[in-house]
Amino acid sequence: MSLWSTRERRTELMMACLRIVMGVVFLSVWGYNLQKGYYSPHGWAHFVDHYARTTTFGPYRSFLDSVMIPNAAIAARGQFLMELVVGSCLVLGLLTPVVGLLGTAFQLNLLIATSGTSDWPGTYIIMAALLLGIALSQSGRTIGLDALLARRRPKPRLPVY
Repeated sequence: MSLWSTRERRTELMMACLRIVMGVVFLSVWGYNLQKGYYSPHGWAHFVDHYARTTTFGPYRSFLDSVMIPNAAIAARGQFLMELVVGSCLVLGLLTPVVGLLGTAFQLNLLIATSGTSDWPGTYIIMAALLLGIALSQSGRTIGLDALLARRRPKPRLPVY
């Protein structure tokens, strides 16, 4: 059977391509943030302070000021790992539903954080929608490591692949 033989197969391939592209986006941002020093406690706190000063969502501002910035060492490491793991897993097609949902939540977080900036909110909405579609379509089962897991156990108790 040809890769492009049916509409369903073309859809699966296109979702796999979107998954890989979104993974590359996460890894590109990760590399940029690493280069700029945003994963150090001071660099992360300074970077996030901008969002705390500009967000139009008051409770989020309070959360950044009272919880996240004082714990910048933990938050910086968490973001470092999250962006690296989400990006890598999306590229590899590993645990796609889980990392797709994590990526969706991360983009919605950025949507709130950037509410007072000149960033176009559509960027984060589109990325969140793509990541949600990637998660729900289980696109890692096409050109991904999730396909190997699905061969071993086609119907897991929880849809983690």
